[in-house]
Amino acid sequence: MISKRKNILSGVARAVAMILLLVGAVLILTPLLWTISMALKPDSEIYSSNFFPKVLQWSNFPKALSSIDFFLYLKNTLVILIPNLIGTVISSAIVAYGFSRFNFKWKRGWFLILLATMMLPGQITMIPQFLIFRQMGWVNTPLPLIVPAFFGGGAFNIFLLRQYMSGIPKDFDEAARIDGAGPGRVFWKLMLPMCKPVLTAITIFTFMGVWNDFNGPLIYLYDSKKFTLSIGLSFFKGLYTSKWNLLMAATIIIMIPILILFFVAQEYIIDGISISSGTKG
Repeated sequence: MISKRKNILSGVARAVAMILLLVGAVLILTPLLWTISMALKPDSEIYSSNFFPKVLQWSNFPKALSSIDFFLYLKNTLVILIPNLIGTVISSAIVAYGFSRFNFKWKRGWFLILLATMMLPGQITMIPQFLIFRQMGWVNTPLPLIVPAFFGGGAFNIFLLRQYMSGIPKDFDEAARIDGAGPGRVFWKLMLPMCKPVLTAITIFTFMGVWNDFNGPLIYLYDSKKFTLSIGLSFFKGLYTSKWNLLMAATIIIMIPILILFFVAQEYIIDGISISSGTKG
């Protein structure tokens, strides 16, 4: 009798959990469905109350590409994106390697200061950074959006990598040193290959952050020929009218690389974060 009651309760609990998950999925997917629906609407149905268009306007997608200088903005985005990926991965790995493998004065204090920078809102450092880059003559160039990636790669990325590296036994390092490998060779030949899951996760996070970045290009770039894709979307919004269907069509086109990247590498994201959070430094 007791076991039967437990089975009933567990069945009810699973049903409630499934319902909650279904409701959550609907709430999350509704904005995406609205975006797709709006992207397929003709001009006459933009402000209609119909959620789905009566006539699917597939021509909105090529029209969206031709309405702005899409491929110029794509090139500008890649000019910023590729160096950011390289700089963030390499610099964060080097800093994390130092924190996980070397002993130096005030090591714990420096690491706590590094973690404390994660608590600072970006708005606090925005103005000082802009003033520094303006003094250097870098405004209206992609340099302010690229160079910082080569100086640390971000506190969160360093934290993830440091935690992951701390979980790798130091016996590997000692064995490599017996074979004549120095710290640099241990880092490149041993640590980086072993950190592949978390490095992949950091690469994906960096890709998503730079690809969708709006504030950075808006602050430092004022020449329209240097705008990125995120800034280019704003051209669909006019002072009095907005081409919502073309805006949503362009948004979907820009979303596609991120969606593909996420679904292809989601296993690495989960492994990289779960393993990093499970190790003890």
